[in-house]
Amino acid sequence: MTARVPRRAVLSGLAAGGVLTAAADPAGATTRTTTGPTSGPTASATSTTSSGLPLRVVLLDLTPSVYAADDPARATVVARARIEHRGSRTLTALTARLVAQRSPVIARSGLDTWARASDRASITRSSASSDDVVVGSGTLTPGASAEVVITLPAASIGAGVGAHLAAVEVSDDSGRVGVARTFLVSAPASVTPTPVTLLLPLVAGRDVSAAGLATAVRERLDPLVEGSADPRVAWALDPALTAAVASVRAAANTPADGAGPDPTASSTPRPSTEEAQRLSGWLDRLAAASAGRDVVGLPFGDPDLQALSRAPGGTDLLQRAEDAATGAFDVLTGASVRTDVAWPADEAADEDLLGFCARAGASTVVLDDRCLPPDRDLTFTPTGRATVELGGSGPVAAVATVDAVVADRTLSAVLADAADPDEVVPVRQRLVAEAATTTLQRPSDPRAQLLVAPRSFAPAAAVLTGLVTDLEDSGWVSWQPLTALLQTTAPDDERTGPQVATATTRAALPVGHVQDVRDRLVAVDDFRSALQTPTPDTTPAGLLSQQRAALALLGVSWRGHAAELPQARAALTRAVQELTSGVSIATGSVRNLAAERSELPITVVNELDVPVLVDLVLRPRSPRVQLAAVPRQTVPARSQQRVAVPVRALANGSVVVEAQLRTPAGSAVGPAVDIRLNVRADVENWISAVVGGGAAGLLVLGVVRAFRRGNRRVDAAEHPVEHPVEEPPGEPTDEGSSAPAEPGKPAQ
Repeated sequence: MTARVPRRAVLSGLAAGGVLTAAADPAGATTRTTTGPTSGPTASATSTTSSGLPLRVVLLDLTPSVYAADDPARATVVARARIEHRGSRTLTALTARLVAQRSPVIARSGLDTWARASDRASITRSSASSDDVVVGSGTLTPGASAEVVITLPAASIGAGVGAHLAAVEVSDDSGRVGVARTFLVSAPASVTPTPVTLLLPLVAGRDVSAAGLATAVRERLDPLVEGSADPRVAWALDPALTAAVASVRAAANTPADGAGPDPTASSTPRPSTEEAQRLSGWLDRLAAASAGRDVVGLPFGDPDLQALSRAPGGTDLLQRAEDAATGAFDVLTGASVRTDVAWPADEAADEDLLGFCARAGASTVVLDDRCLPPDRDLTFTPTGRATVELGGSGPVAAVATVDAVVADRTLSAVLADAADPDEVVPVRQRLVAEAATTTLQRPSDPRAQLLVAPRSFAPAAAVLTGLVTDLEDSGWVSWQPLTALLQTTAPDDERTGPQVATATTRAALPVGHVQDVRDRLVAVDDFRSALQTPTPDTTPAGLLSQQRAALALLGVSWRGHAAELPQARAALTRAVQELTSGVSIATGSVRNLAAERSELPITVVNELDVPVLVDLVLRPRSPRVQLAAVPRQTVPARSQQRVAVPVRALANGSVVVEAQLRTPAGSAVGPAVDIRLNVRADVENWISAVVGGGAAGLLVLGVVRAFRRGNRRVDAAEHPVEHPVEEPPGEPTDEGSSAPAEPGKPAQ
């Protein structure tokens, strides 16, 4: 199929099968159901209980799910219902009966018309009815309830094959006072069942804390995994789940009294033992149940693709989300994980979004038949596969076509009601009726269908298991894996589109929010550039935690919760600031500069377990000093480093120097610190003069004292009297001679 971009009118519907009274919707109503699976509970999809009558009728059981008059085990239809009195007056003479139309419905729109009919709508064609059964004692007081069991022979319904309109009606002497509408479906004769693929969402949601994840596992994720024991049921898995559970395991295994806290670690509270055990056990069950299953690997956090496609840098954010999913699917050792399937919110995408997904690497996009409605000329339900041709210019023109798997929005909306315990039986009967009617449209031409559960789908595990089993046991449905649907050839010219409802477009996350989250991611990335980890690809736990927290703020689960986004972003900002506070500048007292040229000592503190590489930027707020540029500093882990900054004083006075640490990428690390200086550049000259004058005085004093002391030695000192010494005879008398001269030689 090729969905033609020149948009044509949407198929309004097929003729309704079954005639209702004037109080009901017109019998020929052709409006297609547009109830979305992600818009919350859709009780109107099955409409099993009345809203204007005093009694509420809840179907508790209906067996068999398909009847066969010629099969003794399925020859009698048994309905069990609970009757609840929600009025204000006591009702008497209450009886209940099961009524069914003998002719089957021939158009799917007839099923929807009956499910949405008013409280007074009745079957006016030939019908079969059970005997009246007394409700309790026949009397119900306000607030009371009673159960009834009603039987109807299958032979009385007739030989018509397919889905029959039916209802449990409760009446008193005045008429109908309660009703629950449903469908009775006959067993198929010799037809090929409709192949159906079921896609269940395993997404984290808005709260990714250990407590939030434990709650999600208990209320939603565990039942989905346990209830989809059939490996043909496909999953759409958010890698944030497995990554978060792995983080909880790591935190639970870290001793509380370790050597010291890691300032780069996440500030998330330590998980309790119960939370850790619940999450760990679920991850083990997830891994075991994944064997042989098709899994759609979503980008990290299940981002709102429509919001990303509109925002500047959206392509980079989507790439980051895909990169963050690396390794998160490794636990699914036996599964076939497809990371090339995009799943936009509400299964809706216009041409721009389809092109955005294709350029990001998606080969297939999950849409629904409201986005790609069937061609107006079709009289049957088409196959849930399509090929969308993209037109226009610009980036879209780079992608000619996009493949799509197309969910049946009616079936998906009905399935969503299974989360309500009171709607389980009507949901099962409606799904079987839809499958039977679809199959009978072209009995020899089975057309594969896709059911997509809403992201908030939370049925009981037993309910989901029962639905999967009962639908295939009916003979009208054959479950097939997602791979089989993807391999189905898309028929030509059976759909138009793409079309996106205005409400869906407006529900996308604001562009400003996406940009704000991107700024916080950039801040985390910049701080990462300052950390000297053992290997370049190593990311400390705290940084990884904040990166994931930022990506989680882009998730589809935040749609409809825009009022909570500012608070969530503020919490992320505080977490990032706490993360970077491990590197700081030590503050001190006022520094005094008493020289024209000196050094300003600044201490950089690193409390992290890894070395950091930072730039120290100094900005004096007064021109009284000049500061030299500081080289990039490497501060060892868990240490302090003193940096001596050359400074030149130009004038006396007080100066405030703003000191800021920055990463190599240029972003600030922590707040700026003010360092106060007292500059007295003339003090050095004054001290030099004093010291020089004192030294000169001391020199003069020393010379004078030395001169006076020398005169006293010469003039006042007493000299001893020298007496002549008689020389012995024969000794020479010359003063300069010590020996007589030899003849012929001069005397020495």
